[in-house]
Amino acid sequence: MSKRIWTDFLGPDDQAVYEAAGYGKRVGFGTRPALFIIDMQYNFCGEEPVDIFQGIKKYRTYCGPRGWEAVHQLVPLLHACRERGVPIFYTESSRRNDLQDSGIQLGKSHRSMEKTVVEGDSTRTVAELAPRHQDFRIQKQKPSAFFGTTFMSQLNHLDIDTLIIAGGATSGCVRATAVDAYSYNFRVIVPEETCFDRFEASHAMSLFDLNAKYADVLPVAEAIEYIRNLG
Repeated sequence: MSKRIWTDFLGPDDQAVYEAAGYGKRVGFGTRPALFIIDMQYNFCGEEPVDIFQGIKKYRTYCGPRGWEAVHQLVPLLHACRERGVPIFYTESSRRNDLQDSGIQLGKSHRSMEKTVVEGDSTRTVAELAPRHQDFRIQKQKPSAFFGTTFMSQLNHLDIDTLIIAGGATSGCVRATAVDAYSYNFRVIVPEETCFDRFEASHAMSLFDLNAKYADVLPVAEAIEYIRNLG
């Protein structure tokens, strides 16, 4: 196995099983892609790339400077998609201010009732990636953007066959959405540098698992080249 972000987290037996079982084959791009930007919002990225321990004092969902690194990597891909007329989807928060519609999710953090994650501009997509009037906005409450939303029907209406997924957190909403997209038989592309997570190990191993079984995890430059060369 060539050196990847997850290589250092795998033991020799894991690498041998990966090779022997034939995991990681590329599915490749289709002809009708869409770009999906997941939770590139201020409550995940912060207003600026401060140290993670400083940032989580305000937003418990803050993922550290990695969020802004992903933003900067995503900007040229977003511009390429706009130039080629590729449909662009965003997630947006649809939670009540009292968070009582979050359900069981409230039980997984000691800070789950803090309103900073839904108040003010915290759920707005960062300005560098801001959606435009022609873009699609998916209101979701659970990790997968397919769960309880109109996402699937919109993808069907646009005849999409390839879903390029970016954003955070890699181990949460990105992974959940990518697995569901695979389950619906979409080609799933995850540009590695455009994803982020608050946990280094979770980020690396989620990308490993996605690349092994559900998606093509590849450099963002390759995704940009594909978009620019669309017929």
